[in-house]
Amino acid sequence: MKNQHLEITCGRPLAQCLEEIEAFHGFKAPGMVLGLFMVHRAREQMGPGVEADAIVETRHCLPDAVQLFTPCTVGNGWLKILDWDKYALSLYDRHTRDGWRVWFDLEKARAFPVLYQWFMRLAPKKALPLETLLEAVLAAGAEVLSERAIQVTDFYQRQKKGGINLCPDCGEAFAAVQGERCLACQGSGYYRCRRDSSLRSG
Repeated sequence: MKNQHLEITCGRPLAQCLEEIEAFHGFKAPGMVLGLFMVHRAREQMGPGVEADAIVETRHCLPDAVQLFTPCTVGNGWLKILDWDKYALSLYDRHTRDGWRVWFDLEKARAFPVLYQWFMRLAPKKALPLETLLEAVLAAGAEVLSERAIQVTDFYQRQKKGGINLCPDCGEAFAAVQGERCLACQGSGYYRCRRDSSLRSG
């Protein structure tokens, strides 16, 4: 594959980045590999020594690339995910909110038909096996990306933890903003207890 020894991010060769993607995601997902190039481009534009937060505009693959190749994660609150289904990310200085937005540019992608067909879902999955897609992403690299300097005006707030209540029904701790009882016990849960299940701990 092309550029196997190219240093992409954090001084890591591409081959190592691909191994990390496979270990993290389960396979060398083309969307994550594309995300790797996007993260690298944004980090390059930001320059060294910047404490950056991230905003990602899709739930699919791209958040994993950000979490793997930057310090920004959902858990530490430095990564915000917008469910807009736009393949774009922004890294920005958390103090000044100045940053860079990088996105997958469809006009540029037209020069790489396999990649364009895959992204636009114009070809059946059988016609675009994983190895073919991976080769297409690696061949395109950053050539299918565009970037722009931005200042973040919204969605930059970090969510802070509030008070904790103890639910009188289930006995579990929950966010006090939900009310006197947790949402599950208010009937807004996502699960029900099976009759054949027993309480397990540890």
